[in-house]
Amino acid sequence: MPVADGTRNAVPAGPTPHQNHLLDALPADDYERVASHLELIPLKLGDVLYESGDRLRYVYFPTPAIISLLYVMEDGASAEIAIVGNEGILGISLFMGGDTTPSRAVVQRTGTASGSRRICSKRSSGDSVRPCIFCCATPRR
Repeated sequence: MPVADGTRNAVPAGPTPHQNHLLDALPADDYERVASHLELIPLKLGDVLYESGDRLRYVYFPTPAIISLLYVMEDGASAEIAIVGNEGILGISLFMGGDTTPSRAVVQRTGTASGSRRICSKRSSGDSVRPCIFCCATPRR
């Protein structure tokens, strides 16, 4: 439930999927379809969400959390290769047909994410199935 922030704008009382810019950019009907499958997942500093080679079970849309993707070398050393915050998604390969990850995902900033085990897809022209998130991330002409 939104609360007043002293102006005309309402501020959400807690984390919401709309705080993730990717989810917020979806057209309303696509957002509603995706949001019905999301659950709020608390993320603590240091939580390992994926290990390299793991089978992906969730997609995560971080809100105030920040997640690092690390490439783990044979000797156990690691290097950060990407950071995902409220502008993105962790587990995009699930939308692209993959089910494993080549990197480790570690929470670098405590927060929450909207997560889902279920993949949402949408039909596009040519009757091929394209994930709605992929469609959102692709520039429209």
